[in-house]
Amino acid sequence: MSTDDRVQAVLARWRLVALSAARVRAMAVAVALAGTLAVALVIASAAAAGPSFLVPASRAGFPSWLAGPLAGAGPAISQADFSVLMLAMCACFAVVLAWGEVVERRWIVAAIAGVHLIFAIAPPLLSFDVFGYLDYARLGAVHDLNPYANGASAAPDDPVHRWVVWHYLPSPYGPLFTVPTYLLGAIDFRAGMWLIKVAAALASLGCVALVWRAAERLGRSPVAPAVFVGLNPLLLVWGVGGAHNDLFLALLLALAVERTLARGDAAAGAAVAAAAAIKLTAGLALPFMLIGRDGRRRALAGALGALAVVCAAGFAVLGTGLLDFPSALAEQRDLISARSVPNYLALEAGLDGPTTAMRLIAAAGFVAAFAFLLARTWRGASWIASAGWATVALLLTTTWLMPWYIAWLLPLAALAPSPRLRAATLALTGYVILTRLHLLIT
Repeated sequence: MSTDDRVQAVLARWRLVALSAARVRAMAVAVALAGTLAVALVIASAAAAGPSFLVPASRAGFPSWLAGPLAGAGPAISQADFSVLMLAMCACFAVVLAWGEVVERRWIVAAIAGVHLIFAIAPPLLSFDVFGYLDYARLGAVHDLNPYANGASAAPDDPVHRWVVWHYLPSPYGPLFTVPTYLLGAIDFRAGMWLIKVAAALASLGCVALVWRAAERLGRSPVAPAVFVGLNPLLLVWGVGGAHNDLFLALLLALAVERTLARGDAAAGAAVAAAAAIKLTAGLALPFMLIGRDGRRRALAGALGALAVVCAAGFAVLGTGLLDFPSALAEQRDLISARSVPNYLALEAGLDGPTTAMRLIAAAGFVAAFAFLLARTWRGASWIASAGWATVALLLTTTWLMPWYIAWLLPLAALAPSPRLRAATLALTGYVILTRLHLLIT
């Protein structure tokens, strides 16, 4: 055999090995996609099986309207079972994120859509918040009370009251969320709950679609960014499953990035301002956009225009009650969640919780990180990456950390030219999931 023949034989063997490896990866991704759907269906059907920790609102009862279309479809599961299922979903997510490019894109799209549908028709998972949204809406629309000055206790006879856990705090949500929800006051609150669930799932899917389009504008394959957002376990189980309004915020942030890449600076500025009018924390991205773009004047004009429209609508519906919004936010600044990083550090130090000094240190750390990132953006760093890192800094330093807050970060991290930001986002996702599971198991 000649030398050329030997070389060709070696190359042929390597091609077979590569082909076999590709087939193995494709099979692994197919199994992971099927596994994601299976785990989602088990969690959703278990939540609909009866009162359990999966549906906190079931403490007040578990009527058929709360169980939803999956009622009786599956057996109940324990907290330990849920932990195993979540770890399995995380493993599936990792496989698809790493090797998703080897399968046809339509299977990725179908899996993302399918798992969103499953969690959309599940009862509200692991949170009471959807009933809080309804209660604040009904305070204004039905009882003519200002949700920025009153909590649920102001209308104890309202039918949604028994499903609410926050009785005395006013609404912390911006007017772009509060005003539209007044429309829910015209319908039965049970139908309103399912409308919010469906709308949240659609918002999440819209975010994935915008991330897909933005990745294509960047000349990147859209598969990994779409998977990064659309199959993230925190987003799915706590965000979509819990019907959180953070998904509307994520949709607007994804729109801002996509419009930036399309040179639609005014629309991008308006989108960020609109996101901030849902939750003020979304406004964190605006200064990075303004100093990191050539079209900053158009972006600023778009942001100011959007804020003017929101304020006009807010005053039209709420009147001077809109002026109580800052004080409503201030009432929530001292909240502490057991899973926040500052609280864990305080517990490790033998304290009952973060001291005033620890809070000040955390706040100073965030301000320092914010200033550093602004300076980097001014020198030419990507505003998308800087806004993402600023969001990471906020999530690490806040004393009130909820799983669905990952929605603030995902579209930015998915599209930023920073693998380190994506790694940090995945690490934060893992931290939140593991701390939640640890507390569930114990």
